[in-house]
Amino acid sequence: MKIFRRIRHNMLKNKKITAYLLYAIGEIVLVMVGILLALQVNNWNEERKLQTTINSVLKSVANDLETDTLKANSVIDYYEKNQKNSSKILTGEINSKNYKECPECMSLVTIYRPFNVNNKGYERLSSITEIQGTGKDSLIIDIVGFYSLFLPLIEKNNDRMEQVVMKNFTALEDYPWFVDMAQGKVNQELIFYFTESEDYKKRVASHAILAVGNHMNITKQYKENATELITRINKRLDYTK
Repeated sequence: MKIFRRIRHNMLKNKKITAYLLYAIGEIVLVMVGILLALQVNNWNEERKLQTTINSVLKSVANDLETDTLKANSVIDYYEKNQKNSSKILTGEINSKNYKECPECMSLVTIYRPFNVNNKGYERLSSITEIQGTGKDSLIIDIVGFYSLFLPLIEKNNDRMEQVVMKNFTALEDYPWFVDMAQGKVNQELIFYFTESEDYKKRVASHAILAVGNHMNITKQYKENATELITRINKRLDYTK
């Protein structure tokens, strides 16, 4: 700055007004360029910090989805077996004579397997998109859309399955063999009900529609979409390393 002041002083002393004005303009331009460069560097740093945060959140989402796919496998396996056993009851393959071949057939409508989804990564992602306005990122848009669609569906199905199972279990309390069943005892009336009665077959059919037609199928759809998102997230993280 001392050098610049000396230059200006000499120009004014020697009455070089035109040169002085040109110099002053050049100095102003130089200062403006410096400010713009500083702002650009700051923007680069902020964008880098944001990208680092987004990558961290995406990794968290991917971890949640990977855990969810494992849970989904367990739920799907359970209801596929439930579907096969339900068919055995509805077609008469299992009856009061061979009921021991399918011990699970007596609890088809009183047990269910909930599908609980991890959404901590999604909650972090939602907060970032609201604050930073990353609404143009197609991957983030698809992740938000995925959770917005499936979370309420899965929660609703879990609640519905719980209600149906509790309703079925409560209905069994009215039968005289209920106390024996609660104590692990088996009698002919109990065996007949769970293998050949029309009431139990109706409950099995209704449960199968909800469990297989809704609960399991939505779980499968969740798994398929989650697997695709995991692949896309991993590609993004590998690209930005």
